[in-house]
Amino acid sequence: MNKGFSLGKKGFTLVELIVVVIVIGILATVAIPQYLKATERAKGGKARNAMGLIASAENLRRADLDAYVACANGTLIANLGDYVEMNAIAADADWDYAVVAAATTFTITATRAAGGGNAGETLTLNQIGVWGGTFTP
Repeated sequence: MNKGFSLGKKGFTLVELIVVVIVIGILATVAIPQYLKATERAKGGKARNAMGLIASAENLRRADLDAYVACANGTLIANLGDYVEMNAIAADADWDYAVVAAATTFTITATRAAGGGNAGETLTLNQIGVWGGTFTP
């Protein structure tokens, strides 16, 4: 009696099922870290976009009132909300934003919130468009 694969029998042998489980395990081992890196890169892109909007609002405010303004998540809407929509940025759970400003300069810092794979890492942007920080997804 043949115990291998045959067209007349239903089901799979134990060896075939083990091979399938091993292949799925190998694929998961490769795919999950790549997925996590991709989501961190996307969150970094979200922060860069938000920081660009904050920089635009700071420049519009300076053109209007002749000075930059310091602010953080809690005061973004009050200080810059008249220039750019800040509701989504201020409510961002992945990043904490802060602006350190003087009369003619500012630096925006986005800090990765706790709970993420890159918690505590930062992105920075200044008034002349120079990016920096420690964020490495």
